[in-house]
Amino acid sequence: MEKLRELNLNSLRIAESAARNGSFIRAAEEQLLTPSAVSQRVKMLEAQLQFKLFDRRNNSVALTVDGEAFIRQVREGLDSILAARQAVADPNRERSLKVRALPTFLMRWLLRRLPDFQHRFPKLNLNLSTSYSIPEFTREDVDIAICYGDGQFEGLASKLLFNEDLTPVCHPSLPSQIGKTSKTLKVSDLKNFTLLHSATCTLNWHSWLKFAGHPGVINDSHGMQFDSCMLTFEAACAGLGFAAANRAYVAPDILSGRLIAPFDVLHPNRNGWHLVHPAGRPLSSNAETFAKWIADQAELSEAEVAALRRNS
Repeated sequence: MEKLRELNLNSLRIAESAARNGSFIRAAEEQLLTPSAVSQRVKMLEAQLQFKLFDRRNNSVALTVDGEAFIRQVREGLDSILAARQAVADPNRERSLKVRALPTFLMRWLLRRLPDFQHRFPKLNLNLSTSYSIPEFTREDVDIAICYGDGQFEGLASKLLFNEDLTPVCHPSLPSQIGKTSKTLKVSDLKNFTLLHSATCTLNWHSWLKFAGHPGVINDSHGMQFDSCMLTFEAACAGLGFAAANRAYVAPDILSGRLIAPFDVLHPNRNGWHLVHPAGRPLSSNAETFAKWIADQAELSEAEVAALRRNS
């Protein structure tokens, strides 16, 4: 193969998808093709290149040594093409960064920290969006995202920001409704209050009560449903009941006295919030700047939560 025009760019994109997914079937789903079409395109590309890209297995494929080196260069080339297109379509793209986050994470944790980012990097334009789903980086114009889970996101590199740390919170006046104080309140007393539930965090109360040794409380108590964790926190601040909250989210409310966390039973979770981006693709300088900044902010947040634990 001597001429660039002999190389089909669609075939390169399909081969990259197969390499990233480790499967012709998954690549076919991503590229809206049949698995046989993906296989045929890859065979034609290998014939043009005159070396094998993949070792075929029963239900998966793996890059050969030559294939790994080639696909690495393909990704850099495709990223350059995408960057060039974006630069023409948006002249300010080089100074911008597109970040996707979960709604509650953005509203409860990230937003109050962004003035610091704005002060430190005034020339970088942030474009923020929210979603409960993991971005499809190959189809969506997203540079980096914050996702919730155990860190195992297929095809993505991830860095843990902080783990979830659940504990019930309520308005400071709530314990007095049953003649108790925050110091004398017991976990079993929760059956006398309304538990605030979120449609997006359905297991929070179940997992915390089980961890605390009182799983039956959830059946004995009244409940109120909301469509997001963020609303359960606001409802708790309004005195409607108890919310099972991640301490990093409600630390400012506890410090200000809007909420109290009356129990010393903290439920650490192996799940947490991770900074994610496509594996095998280098971050842009803007994304690297944001990644370092948010990692520093996560450390400060953990110190804030640790201080709350010591003072509780």
